[in-house]
Amino acid sequence: MENKFRSTFDKIYAEEELKEKTADFLSKEIRRRKPAGRIFRQRLIGACAAFAVFLFISGLSYFTPNAYVDMDVNPSISLTLNRYGRVLEAAPYNDDGAVILRDVDVRHKSWDQAMERLLDEMILRGYLAPDGLVSVTVQAGGNDREQKMLGEIRESVDTLLDSHHSTASADVYAVTREVRDCAHDYNLSPAKYLAITQLQEVDPGASYEQCAEHSISEIKQLTEEHCGEHHEENGEHHEESGEDAEDENNTEEINDTEAVNDTEAVDNGDEKHHSGKKDHHGHEKHEDSE
Repeated sequence: MENKFRSTFDKIYAEEELKEKTADFLSKEIRRRKPAGRIFRQRLIGACAAFAVFLFISGLSYFTPNAYVDMDVNPSISLTLNRYGRVLEAAPYNDDGAVILRDVDVRHKSWDQAMERLLDEMILRGYLAPDGLVSVTVQAGGNDREQKMLGEIRESVDTLLDSHHSTASADVYAVTREVRDCAHDYNLSPAKYLAITQLQEVDPGASYEQCAEHSISEIKQLTEEHCGEHHEENGEHHEESGEDAEDENNTEEINDTEAVNDTEAVDNGDEKHHSGKKDHHGHEKHEDSE
């Protein structure tokens, strides 16, 4: 009996000891795993923060203006692009441009898609005449990207005009920030601003405000007409100057002829006078010999 009690108590003791060891093991394991979990959470938080910063920087760069493309067919429209070539903003310069943008939304589209849709709409609405002009200016800091964009825009516009069987021409070139700022002071596209500036060289009375509603083709035509008038005036002035010069030359020739005649007359008189002296002297010699 005593042995049975002892065996029973030994089992109980063994079970209690096993429980204590198990509890001790679990406690140590929990303490061991807590730092690992804390490190994982810290790493997760760091990764989330880095991703948030990445999203912020990406969003900031996406919404930062990087280049400007201005289209002028009269409608006149300005496109603001980000570094990825996406349209951040499309703004009209005149009422016709506002009409186009009211029906065509090009925001967040690539610049080539935006230009294609806008030119399509302008052509379909009859804004571009058969002998019209599509003027496009680019301002992107004068870097390699700007030159690349100029080439791509020329090709894109030419292809689009061909697809509509249009005989209109395209004028694509870069402008500086200063020119664009000056144009914006008059709410004009850079291309129209430069066209009016050229007109003012031959017609100082032309103003940016008066010419704002004219198309660039019309402004260039006015410039050519004034240049023609200027050349005609110069031609008439040249003819008058030529006639005056001819009269002066004729007068000089007459004066020279009269002077020559007077000189010859004087010379002849001197010769006669000198001959007379000889005869008189010869006669005196003859009297002496007699």
